[in-house]
Amino acid sequence: MSYDLHDTIAAIASAPGGAARGIVRISGSDVLEKLSACFRPDDPSLQLSAVGAPRRIAGVFHLHDDGRDGDLELPGHLLLWPSARSYTRQPAAEFHTTGSPPLLAAVIDELAHVGIRAAEPGEFTMRAFLAGRIDLTQAEAVLGVIDSRERDELDAALEQLAGGLSRPLHRIRQDLLAVLAELEAGLDFVEEDIEFVSRDALRERLLEARRVVAATLKQISGRDVRQELPRVVIVGPPNAGKSSLFNMLVRRFGSEASPGSIVSPEPGATRDYVSERIVIDRVECLLVDTAGIDPRTAGRLHGDSQQMSESQRRRAEVRLLCRECTQPPDGEDDDPDSEELLVVTKCDLGGGGAQRFGCSGKAVHCSSVTGGGLDELAGRIQEYIAANDRGPAAFAAATSARCSGSLREADRAIAAALELTENAGEELIAAEIRAALAGLGDVVGATTADDVLDRIFSQFCIGK
Repeated sequence: MSYDLHDTIAAIASAPGGAARGIVRISGSDVLEKLSACFRPDDPSLQLSAVGAPRRIAGVFHLHDDGRDGDLELPGHLLLWPSARSYTRQPAAEFHTTGSPPLLAAVIDELAHVGIRAAEPGEFTMRAFLAGRIDLTQAEAVLGVIDSRERDELDAALEQLAGGLSRPLHRIRQDLLAVLAELEAGLDFVEEDIEFVSRDALRERLLEARRVVAATLKQISGRDVRQELPRVVIVGPPNAGKSSLFNMLVRRFGSEASPGSIVSPEPGATRDYVSERIVIDRVECLLVDTAGIDPRTAGRLHGDSQQMSESQRRRAEVRLLCRECTQPPDGEDDDPDSEELLVVTKCDLGGGGAQRFGCSGKAVHCSSVTGGGLDELAGRIQEYIAANDRGPAAFAAATSARCSGSLREADRAIAAALELTENAGEELIAAEIRAALAGLGDVVGATTADDVLDRIFSQFCIGK
């Protein structure tokens, strides 16, 4: 991926689709000059080139005729950051106007006419990173904020964006740089018998560095565990065979030690959700059985179980909607755009279930008694997991994968340096500290290969 940092770039920064407000973001050294050619402030005495401080300006954006009935004046507000005190550390602007996708696209086209090119995915954040505004873990956190779907994901991303992951690493990296400078100064004056740092002080600083590295490794490893498994949630009305299906899938693809889920002919036997890990042809996922969703259910206990079921339903990568074959199909069961995989259960009971639901090309017919249809269902679950791969949404897991190896190498080097403080020369200790600094530099982006940057920023959407 190649970026020209001297270009002025623009992109739609608001979410896709229509809305009351849409945003076009612009960044580059000649933002004010180029915007002067297409934006006219309501105040005729105001010159954009004379704006020297952040400011919000009402005005109209001029769209030239491209086959319409004349030019168009699009009202809106221009938010200006005319100096380097912006996200990208370049002059920057945002044009806020009506959130109509065709109008926003027309603004981008007009900006292209005045010499502002369309931004590549992640180019705004890449400029912020290269300018030193954020480090690499914070750049990944931008992606996490955008793609988070649960509050805990958002909280983790915001903490990382605020420097919660990298700030302690920056601190110990600076301290290790100071230690290295003191050791190397001692090597330069070895014949003068001058001690720039005592062995006791050196051990204390190395122990503190190792403590911070270990704590950071634990932090990102914990996030990785929470994010690693796609969630397959079984939902549907009470007594639709959900728990029986859960138990059958766990017996076939899970652990033999699993206690399973409660099966009862009495509707509402499952009041909490039950989860187990299963592996389908090397694809690991978390299978969740939930209480039947019944809006007519009364009572605090049942109400809580309904809320837990709905919470699990929202968190699912794959939802298995169970319908008993003897019951009439729901009007939504044949919706070709549904995100749920319809599972027709209890097909061993007959009753014309296959014919009743046969019109749905997405339905899988199963029996938890005979095991019929289970292999087909497992294959469909695999397909849905692949189709709903979260990709950049699992930003914390991506951060962990990129950082863990470097942090472990830094920890190994610091441990070796600590051991060497007992009886080795300072040149050997300095060599291990350099190795630790290299690992820490990889994590915070102080030393990063181009292919790593390409891999991270290629996941961004345009406008970020």
